[in-house]
Amino acid sequence: MTETKERLLFSDAERIPTHLISGFLGSGKTTLLQRLLDHCLARGLKPAVMINEYGEVNIDGELLRGRGYTVREMTNGCICCTIGGTLGLALREVAALKPDVIFIEATGLADPVELIDQATKEDVLPLVRLASLVSVLDPVNFARLAEEVHSGIRQQTELADFVLINKRDRADAHTLEALVTQVRNLNPRAEIVLTERGDMEYDRLLGKAGEVTRPAAHHCQAPVHDHFHTFTFLCQAPLVRERFEHLMRTLPPTVWRVKGFVRFTDSDEMFQSVAGDFAMEWIDLLPEPPEHVVFIGKGFDRAGLRDALLACAALPQ
Repeated sequence: MTETKERLLFSDAERIPTHLISGFLGSGKTTLLQRLLDHCLARGLKPAVMINEYGEVNIDGELLRGRGYTVREMTNGCICCTIGGTLGLALREVAALKPDVIFIEATGLADPVELIDQATKEDVLPLVRLASLVSVLDPVNFARLAEEVHSGIRQQTELADFVLINKRDRADAHTLEALVTQVRNLNPRAEIVLTERGDMEYDRLLGKAGEVTRPAAHHCQAPVHDHFHTFTFLCQAPLVRERFEHLMRTLPPTVWRVKGFVRFTDSDEMFQSVAGDFAMEWIDLLPEPPEHVVFIGKGFDRAGLRDALLACAALPQ
């Protein structure tokens, strides 16, 4: 028999590192973005930036353009909230410019799960890789905003690799301590960085060789960090439906989204699994999409998933 093998479809070295920066209006994410762009240029890197805000006039885009940056705008709605697949199209357009790094500034209302889903679609995955999720918080207004728009800000905080508590100079010690505790409860793996006007060691956020490392400046102690990543499995044989469905329904909580196209012994299916909910549907696409499974999460066991998927393969008759 031909052995079923797993491999990564795309090398990290071939894909453009992409950082998602989220935060509610006034949190300081645009200031952070400006400083990151300046830092990249000083290092001789070519950065690209994607901006999204509500309104007919994109103030952030105008501000950045005035500083000489090339900006790809998406206005009148949240990324992956009201404009659907526009993010994927924009990422392909930006990737064609061959930047060294891409920054996406998202609103505080953006659903990070949908945003990540758009950034890992089949036509985008070969071009970019998600290097980090950064959530910028205003310590004075976070509690109120998290209560009012929990589906956005709370999720952004829960899924972030870095949580920047900005404007530390405007909050007292008790407020800062309470917010650090709240963030730790929401996301114990995140790196918490206290900043003023987005000032931090930017190379720590950008990482080296595509890896996110621990910030050294003004950081609060937190558990060892398992940073967000994706894992793609290429299927080279039909799968047994019952085995695959059992695997999808028993995934560990460290895997929080799965999607892909798989061929079973009796049909072809498109599927996705989000937060424990698993759904599949029959597809009839020409040309046929590559049979693959994409896992999204933090700190999950790639080798274990690989072995479990190999065990789902049908034996030859």
